[in-house]
Amino acid sequence: MMFFKRIPPKILRLGIAAVIIAVIILTLLASWTGFGELASFNSHSMMDWQLGGSIEYVRSPEDAKVFDEEHYEWFEDDKGEGIVGIGTDTKYYLGRHPDAELGSYKVVGFSSSEKYYSVMGIRVGGDELDAKTVLLDDNFKMVGGGLNSCRAVKGNITVELSFEHGIVTNIAAYLSTTDFFS
Repeated sequence: MMFFKRIPPKILRLGIAAVIIAVIILTLLASWTGFGELASFNSHSMMDWQLGGSIEYVRSPEDAKVFDEEHYEWFEDDKGEGIVGIGTDTKYYLGRHPDAELGSYKVVGFSSSEKYYSVMGIRVGGDELDAKTVLLDDNFKMVGGGLNSCRAVKGNITVELSFEHGIVTNIAAYLSTTDFFS
């Protein structure tokens, strides 16, 4: 305490103001880069690998093609390429996301119709209205869809849900800077 008594009050106030300004700038920077959104999204979702994250030992398509061949296989479709669980339709799209560090090969998309996984707490088998409410409550904006689907965006994250008779049948999430929905 003696240390603070020796600092003139004017300099102490300037130091406190500088710390407050630094916190505000870092918070704005995190929101502009989407870091906060992605961290929040991943903490409220249950997938084998986080969106925007790495898969250990997978640094290229060649690595992914031989990754855990007992449980996963390589796939390519009209939305991209990646790995799919053998005997499932749970897909992890992989690519070089522009916001990631140079040369990194990351998970840029996810899609599944299995009840085990969740996106923002939304699971296959859940109620359509509840699922849409979760997205809206988390400040996602509805940008598309139709009678049996919806698409919502928040920053760099796009979530797409499919429904049948008011029940969620498929959940998907993608980093919006990829061309999945073009």
